[in-house]
Amino acid sequence: MPNANAPIESAGSARSAATAPARLGRAAIFAAGLAAVTALLTLAQVPCGFARLVHVPCPGCGSTRAMLALASGDLAWLVRYNPLAPFMTLLVVALAGQAFASVLATGTFRRVGDGALGLLVSRGVMVIAALEVLVWIARFGGFLGGPVPV
Repeated sequence: MPNANAPIESAGSARSAATAPARLGRAAIFAAGLAAVTALLTLAQVPCGFARLVHVPCPGCGSTRAMLALASGDLAWLVRYNPLAPFMTLLVVALAGQAFASVLATGTFRRVGDGALGLLVSRGVMVIAALEVLVWIARFGGFLGGPVPV
């Protein structure tokens, strides 16, 4: 006969306790990958595939250089490279934070975009991406110094 005073374990709590090391491992791998991509971007070692293929800068071209210009306080070059880069960077950082939290909590990316912050980030990415396309088109008309050099 089962002991009435013994704590009752649900299948869900036993399962989440068993998968905690796996979630931590996946979160560590995700964080390491994110750190590697950040390092490559900071060193400007990731070429734009679009620009290499069609020999025309993509709408996001210059974003890394714009953020490096911002970090050094050079606002003129920030605008020259990509004036929307700081906004998109904030949204991407928020998205990466949500992804890390989701992997840590569930072991998957299922919770990325959940809640009010997720809705704000996803809509923000869409708005900034659309604005980047408009700036990209305007650059080919000679605005903002013309197309970004690739």
